Amino acid sequence: MALTDLADKYARDYMAPLTAVVGPMHRLTDAARAMVEQRAGSVIVLDPSLPGPGLLSERDLAVAIAAGADPAEDRVERWMRHDVAVISPETSLESAGRTMLRQGVRHCVVMDGADAVGIVSLRYIIGLVLGESAQLPEAPGFGT
Repeated sequence: MALTDLADKYARDYMAPLTAVVGPMHRLTDAARAMVEQRAGSVIVLDPSLPGPGLLSERDLAVAIAAGADPAEDRVERWMRHDVAVISPETSLESAGRTMLRQGVRHCVVMDGADAVGIVSLRYIIGLVLGESAQLPEAPGFGT
């Protein structure tokens, strides 16, 4: 299967629910804990005062730590990404994949109007292209 074969598959049918969600004032440790508890590679950052959703990924956490952030004190808002790829439930997975490649990101937040309703991950798109389900790796700390 090629990426173009996903033109008739839509985000609404393949998006994961937003289970790892934090606010901008949460600490980095809160975000990391949410990622581990939900077996997610990122957290969505939602706050009514923000113009749209934010995202904090494991990569963003690594950058924060490398820059000397104190995870117990530093807030998500300082390290989160505001340039989040946003798609609608009606967006094809082909288009979502191309959006991720173009923007250099691994996740698209699915927005239904003003509401964040799910997330599409590059991991799931690759799984579909390869004909395999996207399994999360067993890693120390996951599921504990």
